[in-house]
Amino acid sequence: MYRGGPAPKPTALRLIEGDRADRINPAEPIPRGLPPVCPDGVSDDVRAIWDYTVAELDAMGTAAAADRDALLCYCEAVVSHRRASAVLANSAVLVKGIHGGMVRNPALQIQRDSAGIIRAFAQEFGLTPSARTRIEVKGASDDGNPFAGTGT
Repeated sequence: MYRGGPAPKPTALRLIEGDRADRINPAEPIPRGLPPVCPDGVSDDVRAIWDYTVAELDAMGTAAAADRDALLCYCEAVVSHRRASAVLANSAVLVKGIHGGMVRNPALQIQRDSAGIIRAFAQEFGLTPSARTRIEVKGASDDGNPFAGTGT
């Protein structure tokens, strides 16, 4: 089911900004603070993306065990995108179809579909620059932030 409009702000951010009490969910579930564990049986390529991504999420303080399956979908989409890109790098954009005419290479659709999945999950996990501007992590330090102390 499609929900129009922008994604809702995290409850912690709404509290900081002083949002109206009737707009805050006091019963919002809080995931365990443990990082997600990679499921057994994934390919080495998926595992490499998993390890990298979990390390980044952990460094940002946003890794949660509850995100395991969504994170797995993200990692598999990254691998699919890379494989489709490799196929396209070594073949033409147009290929001969079953009836002899030229058609788009099917790898283009796989690449495009994977890119859409990656973009959606990256936004959810805060893995894009615009998504990170909307996230506040409790206890975050200003170390390494060149803009710390310049705002109001």
